[in-house]
Amino acid sequence: MPQTPPAAPHRELPADAYRDMTRILRIGLITALVILLGGIVAYLAENSSIGFRQMVAQNPIVHYLGLDALAQGLATGQPEAYLTLGVLVLVATPIARVVTGLYFFARNREREMALVATTVGILLFVGILVIGPFLR
Repeated sequence: MPQTPPAAPHRELPADAYRDMTRILRIGLITALVILLGGIVAYLAENSSIGFRQMVAQNPIVHYLGLDALAQGLATGQPEAYLTLGVLVLVATPIARVVTGLYFFARNREREMALVATTVGILLFVGILVIGPFLR
């Protein structure tokens, strides 16, 4: 009679951790979409004579990638600064989710999952801080 291997323990993400991570993703996505839609509407209203190809070629957010320029653009109501902010919120959302996951995995002493979350976080930061500026 063949023996069946013992079932692996079922590790389920705690309900509060799952709820918090889901909330972070939803809030981040909704916030980014609202900011981006507002920025797009304002940009199109301000630049109605520019065609799509010319708009893409200009890359309207490139001037607001520095914190000083972004803060000044937001303070003066520049649509391009709001587009940049929307993109940054969109990028920050999965990062916040990874950090939240790392916290919950470390708190529950799930070393393997904490290591995975740490690795994903490191890869995200390397991509953003090293590869991103290199490509720019």
